[in-house]
Amino acid sequence: MTNFILVLILIMNYSNIAFCDQPDLFTPKNNTEHRYHIIPDVMNKVQVLENNINKTGAKIYDADSLPVFPGFPKVINGQSTEGGIYCQMDTDSDMEIVYGIGTTIQAWNIDGSIVTGWPKTLTYNTQGAPAYGDIDGDGEAEIVIGTANVTGVLGILYAFEKNGTPVTGFPINNGGSTRSVVLCDLDMNGSLEIITTKRLSSAGEIYVFKGDGTVYPGWPKSINHVPASGSAAGDINGDGIPEIISESYTSLYAWDRNGNPITGFPFILPNGDVNSYSSPVLADVDGDNIREIIFGSHQTGGAGLGYLYILKNDGTILPNWPKTTTYWIYGPPVLGYLNDDNVIDIVVGDQIGGALANFVYAWDKNGNVLSGFPVGPINAVNNQVALGDIDNDGKLELLVDDNTQENGMGKYSAFNHDGTPLSGWPLPTSGTTMFNMPCLIDLNNDGTLDIVGAGITLFGSNQTSVYIWNAGVSFNVSKIVNPVFQFNVRHNGVYGDNNLVSIGNPDNEIASGFILHQNFPNPFNPTTSLEFVIPEKGFVTLKVYDILGNEVTALMNQNLSPGSYQVQWNGEGFASGVYFYELSVTGLSAKFKETKRMLLIK
Repeated sequence: MTNFILVLILIMNYSNIAFCDQPDLFTPKNNTEHRYHIIPDVMNKVQVLENNINKTGAKIYDADSLPVFPGFPKVINGQSTEGGIYCQMDTDSDMEIVYGIGTTIQAWNIDGSIVTGWPKTLTYNTQGAPAYGDIDGDGEAEIVIGTANVTGVLGILYAFEKNGTPVTGFPINNGGSTRSVVLCDLDMNGSLEIITTKRLSSAGEIYVFKGDGTVYPGWPKSINHVPASGSAAGDINGDGIPEIISESYTSLYAWDRNGNPITGFPFILPNGDVNSYSSPVLADVDGDNIREIIFGSHQTGGAGLGYLYILKNDGTILPNWPKTTTYWIYGPPVLGYLNDDNVIDIVVGDQIGGALANFVYAWDKNGNVLSGFPVGPINAVNNQVALGDIDNDGKLELLVDDNTQENGMGKYSAFNHDGTPLSGWPLPTSGTTMFNMPCLIDLNNDGTLDIVGAGITLFGSNQTSVYIWNAGVSFNVSKIVNPVFQFNVRHNGVYGDNNLVSIGNPDNEIASGFILHQNFPNPFNPTTSLEFVIPEKGFVTLKVYDILGNEVTALMNQNLSPGSYQVQWNGEGFASGVYFYELSVTGLSAKFKETKRMLLIK
């Protein structure tokens, strides 16, 4: 019988490795071919499972099962964590992709060429995925990222315009960030605030900055230990105003936007467990129209278990929770409807170095284990599991990162909604995919799903290879749960806030007689006409969205009689690029919804 030894190591010193970002390495005995990457938690503790593995011969990988976009992969020195983002950075109709890698921010067009004005070189290693949104109220989105040095104490917060120039008031020498920064419009004025962390030697602070680099009133707030992850920002009490939820190593905090603590918080972890990397997720789990807080933790003593908590907004634990996992939880949880019972499900993976010993777990909201789960054993899951329909079967699939590197190769694994392996996977990468969540998006607006992901090589080199794959299936927006880390490019952790715009008419019940015409002219500058026909009286909304799904304007919001209608939209003051217009009608006998694409070129 194979003997398993659980080893808990406290790493006191390691040089040239960014704290909370760069991994230490572990090679199981008698197995120099198959290496495991071990990420210390935010207090430098690691969990290692050592066993005797008899390995014979090298593993041979087939060619990529999905075609890679020409010009990719892009290979950059340094490491990325929590994945990249997609965004609109120029005047063409395609999206660009942005990654924080090592001490750089990289930006590429989908043909592999570098976006004008990029890359940017930074002082310290990037922490987490870049964030994207309008922080200064100028109508154009900016790119924000935090950095940290080896100990995690020193760091600089950066914000850039899409052309690569620094935003006025930035960079800010604020101290080390822990993972992805979060963008949220706290004061509801149309510009986003920046929520980040500051690590101190044995404690920390949560900061909120305005888009001009000044500190938001009421902040920063002190926490009782070092910051453990990125924050979440969303309404958890039903008043329509976002709260901020953050983690220290030993506790979970919640404040209103002005920095006042929410009653019942901080929540002190009760099971001898601590937080690391599993950013909070906000979702209405129990159906009361109030969001709960879902997050994972891990024990550094005892059995070394992981815990998955669901807290109500008063800091109490939802009945039948927490759930335990065999090993540590590092990735944020994700929610979705995995089966056909109309009950929301919660998915998370656990991680440990040294063996195929980890699983992907799934429970329904009541804490019942889903049929077919847990899935495994697999190699350690360090990041959020991506959920989306990637084979057009109308069901959600699970895309999982993997912490091993064999003969220079890593992989993304994929599983069906029932836990069975997805045909045609895993998807090979150069280097391990650990801590790199893939993006699920249609980058070139051709109606086909694209997958963006990365692998990291760590033996003999320290490089990140970024890929774009063509999945070869239709892009079904209604079946993409989290297209990017923490659900959107603002990383606010709010389930359902994925900023994707639906194309087509999947919500039609009876479409006969309803018509939404293509706008004319198209492309246009700056005005265009939008025409539609409704065959019966109904309540009509006609809205315009940008490429990330943000509502730009509502052109119509009223009851209309049957007939043909024409509405003008003036794009003066808006940036060139792709926009969407959506007609939604609730009639006497039918509902209709359809979205079309239009292009503003100046």
